[in-house]
Amino acid sequence: MRFTFSTLAYPHLKIDEVLERAKKFGLDGVELRVADDGIHLKPHYPIGKEYVDTIRSSGVKIVSIAGYARFSSVSDEERKRNEELLKTLTLMAEQLEAKVIRVFAGRFEDDSESSIKRISKSLNKFADYAEKHGIYIAIETHDELSRLEVLLRLLKELDPRIKILYDPANMIMLGEKHETVFPYISNRIVHVHMKDFVIVEGKRVFVRPGKGVVPICKIVRDLDAANYQGYISVEWEKMWHPQLEDPDIIIPLYIDYMKMCLITS
Repeated sequence: MRFTFSTLAYPHLKIDEVLERAKKFGLDGVELRVADDGIHLKPHYPIGKEYVDTIRSSGVKIVSIAGYARFSSVSDEERKRNEELLKTLTLMAEQLEAKVIRVFAGRFEDDSESSIKRISKSLNKFADYAEKHGIYIAIETHDELSRLEVLLRLLKELDPRIKILYDPANMIMLGEKHETVFPYISNRIVHVHMKDFVIVEGKRVFVRPGKGVVPICKIVRDLDAANYQGYISVEWEKMWHPQLEDPDIIIPLYIDYMKMCLITS
């Protein structure tokens, strides 16, 4: 089992400082957030030589790219823009030797059937392209896709080469259970986000591993039993929730906790 973390945890640090954290934690790679705000990299190809050299000289891999392409929009122009974005992200991933690109469905603006058709039409265009470049496109269980029934309807329409980024916390937040969801999607998961949370006054509050409602050990053991070959990435959302505890403390706690889950299984 391989572990990593998202650079979402370190919006206040430069990429070289984040890579140093990975080495300090004993990890061989990071999940790199790529967004228009430039924290930690803008979606532009080719990537500058200095940036690439910084990564390669660190000895830390970029194991996946957390992109923000979305495909449910009713606007043809907006979907086309996101398709161009995904093409750019694919080339960037190839340049960085990353194997996975995270994409979103996006919030559904009309009925789910129409949204699913638009999402699948856009993503299926990229099945051959991504395969040619040695990349997995992985749609995250996020927004409407956090509901198993909607996710399964989309998967029926998607080319099997389009994979899943499994975020169990997102699905649990909407009332799904890992033990129900996992058998349906285990063979398509290529990346996993891990975080624990509790509900406080109707809102999700992220907590230390084992202190919330996410069955982390069950998830890790099920992935191991399924011979999962990807990474489990600690997604500590300091970018969106600056009040969260210091990631220098939290990320090692999550890594150690997940390793303990495997040892005691």
